[in-house]
Amino acid sequence: MLAGIGLWAFWEASGFDARSSTYPMIVAGLLAASGAGIAGMSLVRGAPPVALAAPLRAALPAGGIIAAWAAALGFGLGFLLPTLLMQIGLLWLSGMRGVLRILGTALLITVAAYALFVAGLEVPLPRSRVPGLI
Repeated sequence: MLAGIGLWAFWEASGFDARSSTYPMIVAGLLAASGAGIAGMSLVRGAPPVALAAPLRAALPAGGIIAAWAAALGFGLGFLLPTLLMQIGLLWLSGMRGVLRILGTALLITVAAYALFVAGLEVPLPRSRVPGLI
């Protein structure tokens, strides 16, 4: 599953312009390689069967949140709003509670990511097709 999500993300990132696609393609490639490595090691070691119900209860919603974030970027909703909403969902899913705590943390992560990409790495982020959204 991890390798599949990584390959899908790599394919999605390949549609970005040449300057914006490098970082997401590297991260997606590492994700796919990690998934393939984990799968390969479990085949080689003959790992005992694992109950997948508990991990899937967290992994499937997290994957859905990340897929929705990628779709929002692709649909032209800009970077800030989709990233903020993704952070809110992932923080809640990870067990953080308290509306103000979640909002503050999500906002801090989103602004830090924006600053890192725009100011630090000079990577152009997806433009919004909606007036007023960044």
